[in-house]
Formats: sequence, structure tokens, C-alpha cells
Amino acid sequence: MPQSHIPVQKRAPIKRLVAIGCAVTLSFLAICGFVIAGMADRDYEQARRSSENLVATLSANIAGTIDALDLSLQGVQEGLKLPDLDRIDPAIRNMIMYDRSATSEDVGSILALDRDGNVTSESRSLTPRKDNFAARDFFQHHRDYADTGAYISRPHVTRQGVHVLTISRRIDDFDGNFNGVVVAALKLSYFHNLLKGIRIGAEDTLTINTADGTTLMRMPFDIAMVGGDLSRGRIFSELKKSPMGSFETFAASDGVRRLTAYQKAGTWPLIVGAGRSVTEIYAPWKREALMIGAIVFVLCAFNVALVAFLAFSLQRRAAAEQELAIIATTDGLTGLCNRRRFDELMESEWRRAQRSKTGVALLMIDVDHFKYYNDEHGHLTGDAVLAAIAQCIAGSTRRAGDVAARFGGEEFAVLLPATSLQDAADLAERIRDAVFALPASTKGILTTPTVSVGVAAAFPRPDNQPADMVEAADKALYQAKASGRNRSVKAPVLGAGKSKLAA
Repeated sequence: MPQSHIPVQKRAPIKRLVAIGCAVTLSFLAICGFVIAGMADRDYEQARRSSENLVATLSANIAGTIDALDLSLQGVQEGLKLPDLDRIDPAIRNMIMYDRSATSEDVGSILALDRDGNVTSESRSLTPRKDNFAARDFFQHHRDYADTGAYISRPHVTRQGVHVLTISRRIDDFDGNFNGVVVAALKLSYFHNLLKGIRIGAEDTLTINTADGTTLMRMPFDIAMVGGDLSRGRIFSELKKSPMGSFETFAASDGVRRLTAYQKAGTWPLIVGAGRSVTEIYAPWKREALMIGAIVFVLCAFNVALVAFLAFSLQRRAAAEQELAIIATTDGLTGLCNRRRFDELMESEWRRAQRSKTGVALLMIDVDHFKYYNDEHGHLTGDAVLAAIAQCIAGSTRRAGDVAARFGGEEFAVLLPATSLQDAADLAERIRDAVFALPASTKGILTTPTVSVGVAAAFPRPDNQPADMVEAADKALYQAKASGRNRSVKAPVLGAGKSKLAA
């Protein structure tokens, strides 16, 4: 039986189900990817902002401390201009010249130096120490340059072994000539105490540097790095663009990639930097991403499994329905169309022929003397002969549109769309010859009845019906049997006029 005559169950629902399942799975993955990427950006942005806030707080603290110390130096400048200062009692003089900020634990003595670098006054002693600072860089700077304001020196170690940073101002006489320096020492322990309470990651850093790249303090603390030169670091090239900001780079000291935020401490040439390890920034994100990814993977796997199960179930159902449809439209013995399916296809082909103004032909085939053959050889042999004849008919109808059917009992029918009467008659002869040749080629069948064929053709019109063509083919079949059987007879073409079907 040609495959085209079997009702085919549409697989669109299965395809739609698979498409929807794939779309849902891909949507899950896309949403997961979007959320995870957003989480990474969020964590990075939070790290950047927290680092910038930290350096802003630290720089404000440092700037405030140095501003207060500078105000103390300015107070000493003004006090030294008082008339008859030398005649004032030393205790009262120190109270006038030095405020309470000079007594801070992280601030060393404030010293007033004369033009030769000798100590003339000291904040923490009524008797100035006998010392000279003419060789110090801050003294030489103020001696050589006027109007420089406050000057912050490079860090150095005092004779007492204390690491300090000095802030100094120039003292001028009434004529504007250099008359000495007032200087205060800020211990580097101030920066250490400021940073040590801040919790940072194992690969994070906090640094305080001078504008020329000298390291004042670093966390994690390493005394060997204090006073080191980092002027070639990226932070100083970025500083030329803006007094505050952030960037990401590999550290030259240890090769760790860090997100670094920096800010200048007010107007002072001190730079605060906070470096966050990019690996540590993304560590919580990686844990969350793995957890979310695992959940989404399970959901997607479940969804795929569910879709596969439903698709398989639908496919099995469709296959079962297809099998039932084949059983419902196929003759179980011969494998040809049954009478019901043949009638449906004839109605369909008749309407199509009417629309396209083409013709249709019909063969009615009956097995000669089959009742006697069946009675003599038995029903099993008779069934085998019918199946063999059906194969002859099916093998002779090679076109996709040709329909071979078991019409009933030992009677067969062949519907031939767009076929002339003569072509149909030629096919009838080929079928008859094939059946006649069966005894020599069919195993287990010693003799086979012959067949008689009635051939009819019609040109479908509103005034004729498929039953008219069937009736015409039946009459031709009757004539074939009456004429001696084992032959084919043509009936007149219905409604053809001068159509080619009459040929």
C-alpha cells in the first residue's frame, strides 16, 4: 500500500513541545547568566566604592591631623614675633607659643630653630636641647626658598631611633630675611595606628605615600618597605590626571592584580591608597555563582528530562495512533486499502479532478471461480492466493497517486487519477498477466485462479458521481466474466465528450 494513502498523524505538537522546552531551558540559562554577570558587576562596584570611601576617610583624617599640626606651627611663627619674648618667663612663653596639639602622643617636640639651625625653643621642655639641624633637608629648603609655606620632608630616623615625618615653616625677620625654622615631628606610628585597626584581606593592601613616591606606611606592615620608592607605580601617573580615583592593575611588588583606589590627603603631598585583590573581590561571587549555576543546571536538566519524557510519550502515542489509523484503513490480509479508506480517497480524488478539470480511471478486479478454488484447496490457500494477487496489483501500480484496495471478498479496485481509458486498460492487462504468472513464482501455490477486470474512466462533472464510475466498471467486469473470464473489458468514458480520456 503506498505510504501516501495512509493517514499521517501530524507531529507539530511534539515539535512545539520540544521548541518550548528548549526555549524555556535557554531562557533559564540566559537569565542565570544575566543574574550571575550582574552579581559580578555588583560585587566589583561595591568593592570599588568601599575602597574609595575608605581612602576618603583616611585621607580626611590625615589631612585633619596635619592641618592641626600646621596651625600649631603658625602659632609658633606668630608667637616668635611678639616683642620682648626673651624677657617672658619660659613657662608662660611655652604656654603662649605651643598649644595642646603639640602634646599629642604621635607628635614629637615642636622646635624653633635660629638662622644657623640651632634649637632656640622646644614645646616639651623649658630648657631647649643643645642640637643643630642645619644639615636637615627641611632647614636647607626653607633657607633657600621663601614663601613655600608648610614643607613636609622625607621620612627619617631620629637620633633616638624613632621614624618620623617633619612638617616645618620658615621664620622671617621683620625685613623678610630668613631667620630660622619652626618644625614639628609626626611619628610614623601615627600612620601605623591609623591603619592597623582596618581589617583587610590576605592579598589586600593599604598604603600611605608622599607625592614623590616615598612609602610612609603599608599594611600588611613591613618595616623594610618604609622609605621605599614607588614613584614608578601607576598610582602616581593616575595622580597627575586626578587627585582621586580608582584603577585596576598588576602590582609591581608581588604581581597580584588589584583594584586600587587612591586619594590625596587634602592639600598635603600625601597619597592614601587601598588595593583590593581582584581574586578576593570575586571569591564570594564565585561561590554564589557556583551555587546558583548548580541549581539552574538541575532545573534545566529536570526540564530537559521532562520535555524528553513528554516528547517520548507523545511520540509513542502518535505512533500508536498511526498504527491504529493504518489498521483502520488497511485490509489485514492483503495490506491494501480497505473499502472504507478507498471510498474516502475516491471522494477526495473525484473533487480534486472536478477542480482541476482532469479525469480519473477505475479498475474493478475479480478473481475467477474463487469460490470453487477456495472450496477445493481450503481457506488458508485461498487467503494466500488473495495476498499474492494483491501483491501483483500493488506492484503494478507504481505511481504515488494510484490507490489499490480490497473492495470486498475476492474483489479488488484500483483508482487511477489523471489516467486515460487506454492507459488504464494497459495497466489492467499487466495486472492480469502478473496474476497469470503466479503459479511459476509463488511458493506453495500450485495453481492460481485468473482475474477479470472491468475498466472505466470518467471526466467528473456536476451531473455525475463516483458511484456512476463504479457502476460502469462493474458492468465492464460483468462483461469480462460473461465473455469467458481472464480478460479485461473497457466501459465507455463518462462525461468525457472529446476529452483525451476517451482515447
